[in-house]
Amino acid sequence: MISKWGEMDRFPQQLSRRKNNLIYVMIALWLLVGYRFFDLQVLRYDRYWNRARSNSIRQVTRPAPRGIIYDRNGQPLVDNSPIYDLKIIPVDVTEDFNFELLARHLQISPDSITAILNNHNRGVSRFHPQLIKRHVRLEVMAQLQESRLEFPGLFFSELPARIYPDSARLSHAMGYLRTLTDNVLDQADPALNYHLSDVYGAAGLEMTYEPLLRGTDGVAYHLVDILGRELEEPPGASYYPPVAGQDLVLTIDARLQLRAETLLGGRPGAAVAMDPANGDVLVFASSPDYDLKSFTGPIPVDLWNEWNTGKSRPLLNRVINGTYPPGSVLKPVAAALALEKEVVSTDWTVTCNGAYTFGNRTFHCWELNGHGPMDMHHAIKHSCNIYFYHLIQRLSFADWGAMARGFGYGSPSGIDLPYENAGVVPTEEYMDAKYTSRGWADGNLLNIVIGQGDMLATPLQVVQMTSLIATSGQAYHPHLNRDHQPEPMILDLKDSTWRIIQKAMWAVVNADHGTGRRAASSGPGVVSGKTGTAQNPHGEPHSWFTGYITMPNDQQLAVAVLIENGGKGSVEAAMLAGELFDLYNLLFQESHVQ
Repeated sequence: MISKWGEMDRFPQQLSRRKNNLIYVMIALWLLVGYRFFDLQVLRYDRYWNRARSNSIRQVTRPAPRGIIYDRNGQPLVDNSPIYDLKIIPVDVTEDFNFELLARHLQISPDSITAILNNHNRGVSRFHPQLIKRHVRLEVMAQLQESRLEFPGLFFSELPARIYPDSARLSHAMGYLRTLTDNVLDQADPALNYHLSDVYGAAGLEMTYEPLLRGTDGVAYHLVDILGRELEEPPGASYYPPVAGQDLVLTIDARLQLRAETLLGGRPGAAVAMDPANGDVLVFASSPDYDLKSFTGPIPVDLWNEWNTGKSRPLLNRVINGTYPPGSVLKPVAAALALEKEVVSTDWTVTCNGAYTFGNRTFHCWELNGHGPMDMHHAIKHSCNIYFYHLIQRLSFADWGAMARGFGYGSPSGIDLPYENAGVVPTEEYMDAKYTSRGWADGNLLNIVIGQGDMLATPLQVVQMTSLIATSGQAYHPHLNRDHQPEPMILDLKDSTWRIIQKAMWAVVNADHGTGRRAASSGPGVVSGKTGTAQNPHGEPHSWFTGYITMPNDQQLAVAVLIENGGKGSVEAAMLAGELFDLYNLLFQESHVQ
């Protein structure tokens, strides 16, 4: 047996062996760690350095500049200028981020910043830049860059914003850009490759030609440190430059457009001019308008509410969305139908004594003392209501409606703008539905034939009718893109019908006592036209003039002018149209001298 003294002798030996074993294990572990460190830092240095560096490479979208918009003479109407958006990548934000300082610079609450980051602080969105504020001023951006260490994860992206270098505003035709929302993004064409917080064409030509103007965004890669500071561009990184959107050349003449806007002077109304030979729209003025520069940055809520609810309604595009009783400018429709159907001859005469009794109602002429004997030529020249009260009773209501639609009323013109109003050409079905079959009678037709009552039209439809008259029925639908293929608008009437109406409209402007004398031009062009005074139950009558000028080389320009509550068409509207014709004459002479 082993004595207890023997066991005590062996205990130091066992302890020594255990100590040595532990030392051997520790040496082995240190050797293993050292080898691994050598492997990572020396043998596989390049591989892991590249992988680590790639984790610090930030992909940055480079927005494409939108296409520039020019007038027909190459004058830029809409161009681009850079503005800056402030974004933050949630995953890069640390506890040292100075939310209070950032909020003071941006003049927003710290809670609004943290709310955006918290909403995107999970999943893959935490790695994506989140928009904090759009359109940061340059001086604010410079101040934040100086304190960059206080804002890990913050950076600025450059965005091409719209500027408007010409004095012609053309607000309602151009339209504006808005920031993309979730709802718009869900409904957008995937081919446009939108990203949340992108801008898009929300109205007007910017909307119609969004796929053309938008372009393709580029991609760049930046190396950043742990604080989000950008370092040098990583060597060998791919770079895809943005591709600018295509330019758009309009049919608009900026000089005529500016003159029309100036003459309207903010009064509610519209002026539109087009070339009947191809449908080019040279003037598209709706008044009052709004400053497109307001859409470069966030629009103040009170300003937006005023635009939407104010009495002047500056957001209303009166050229294509405003519908009005056209008044006497509509009378050539009934005249054309009577001539085509040979219902009356040009010698058929009605005596106007200023009033006409039909049933238990009395209908008046604008000339309360009466015009005396009126044939068709003089009825158009003097805009005699009594003649047309008698004429409509000899015509079929259905045929009259078909003729009105042939002149372009009652349906959109097809101009390359969204949301065009069709207007109203009343039919028997329409009248029955509105008044019931017992609620209207032939007396309603006396108002309709002179452009009152239920007949409603846009200024663009009126100028479309005038283009057909100017070209004897061989006109084109209006358009604003100069590269647009013109679409013919044909109204097949007898040559004699066109000649009679054209001669009468010439007399309106050029003969003694014609109602449109104020629209005459002193240049080489000859003006023909028709005035209209449309009764308005809410105030003064609307003032209308429509006409066309024919130059010595047969070049033509058709014009329609509406001034809401402007009184007689023979005054305000005719004078404004005359000013446009004068400028058109001047431009014609200048181009032919050169």
